[in-house]
Amino acid sequence: MVNARVIVLAFILGSAASAAQEPLPEASTAPQGDEAPISAKQFVTNILKDQKPIFTFPLKAIRGNHWKAVLGVTLVTGGLVTADPYIEPFFRERSGFDSYKTGPLRGRNTTMAVSLTPVAFYVAGLATHSRHAKNTGLLAAEALVDTQLLSFVGKQALGRLAPSDIPPHGNYRDTWFKYQGGFTNKGSFPSGHTASAFAIATVIAERYPKHSWVSWISYGTATVLSLSRLPTRAHFSSDIFIGAALGYSISHFVVLRQRE
Repeated sequence: MVNARVIVLAFILGSAASAAQEPLPEASTAPQGDEAPISAKQFVTNILKDQKPIFTFPLKAIRGNHWKAVLGVTLVTGGLVTADPYIEPFFRERSGFDSYKTGPLRGRNTTMAVSLTPVAFYVAGLATHSRHAKNTGLLAAEALVDTQLLSFVGKQALGRLAPSDIPPHGNYRDTWFKYQGGFTNKGSFPSGHTASAFAIATVIAERYPKHSWVSWISYGTATVLSLSRLPTRAHFSSDIFIGAALGYSISHFVVLRQRE
């Protein structure tokens, strides 16, 4: 069972790393009003089609594709995993961070903000008769579903404890493969919250490339929402980093590339 989980860990690292190696797709030059609408049937079909390139990426990694990117992401993630036992106590031992659990950046609020962003774009598109905005909302929703599916698989396979699961002065190193059985969304690695935030931010940023401030706001907001998971002890720093890499990769190289 552990061997299978290690394979899944390697897959997650490889999938995240693919973003650093693939050539960037060119932004569409077609007028926004000329793009075809995405129907409900297409939306579901697109999600199903996305799973093949996402879950077959390990085959490319085994053949040595994208090895530089895989190595880079693996090293950064490994470094953060090593640093997690030193980073997390910083937030636990300072009472000032307790306000994050009940403040505006608590988990429930940030989850709602991430989840409602695609809806907001779609509703705005309906109100303004903008097909581009409606499609942006649907693509963001597609990316959200894709990241949640992958993060669910990773959490099931790796079963890493969240910082909040560890008692005061507990062992922050012995956190892997602790959740045994059960079809739940328990687990800390990767951060599905972060993956979805960066996936949606990437869709928005790349759908509005003429406005640089859109990218700054999108990725800046995703970063703030993701880092808020540290003081609430929902995730380790390594969970957040790999979640961000996965979210960007899935939107940039799967959702948006396949729609071009």
